[in-house]
Amino acid sequence: MLWARRKRTNIKRTAGALHSGMVMASLEPALYERGLAIDTFEGRAAMVTAHASLLIPRLNAMEARDGDRLAEAVNALILDGFDASFREKGVGDSSIARKMRKLAEVHYGLGKSLAEAYAVEDNARADAVAACVRRNAICMPDKEIELADYLLVRRQWLADQPDEAFLSGALFWKSLV
Repeated sequence: MLWARRKRTNIKRTAGALHSGMVMASLEPALYERGLAIDTFEGRAAMVTAHASLLIPRLNAMEARDGDRLAEAVNALILDGFDASFREKGVGDSSIARKMRKLAEVHYGLGKSLAEAYAVEDNARADAVAACVRRNAICMPDKEIELADYLLVRRQWLADQPDEAFLSGALFWKSLV
């Protein structure tokens, strides 16, 4: 029992570190300055989701069983972060559930759309991601191709990282912009 509790604590700690790095990458000022992200509450949430659409599948693809647990924990932290952001904005308790439900639907919908775009054949993948970005209006107009390129480079960067970097929580999200 103690071992299981310790393992859960390690998963939470590691997921917290991975989540923190992912959020910092999502909120990198250069993304917003260059128009690759829209500097609104919804735009920042979309960038968190876009980065989660890269990190979570990478965690799920790990051979270690802890990858799935980490993915679940990171996703829970994302939703908790959205909830906390609403509360910081002063959204009343009576409307938080409705707003969170809507934001969670957007989060899962955008994540699913991006996952489908990433699954397209190599020669058409960039166009599929750009089309997804355009449909979901997550960047400034005429920046869709640049954002798609950024996401695909970031996706490859994550794929190249060893599983140990994720399992230890020591993944450093270097700037790509």
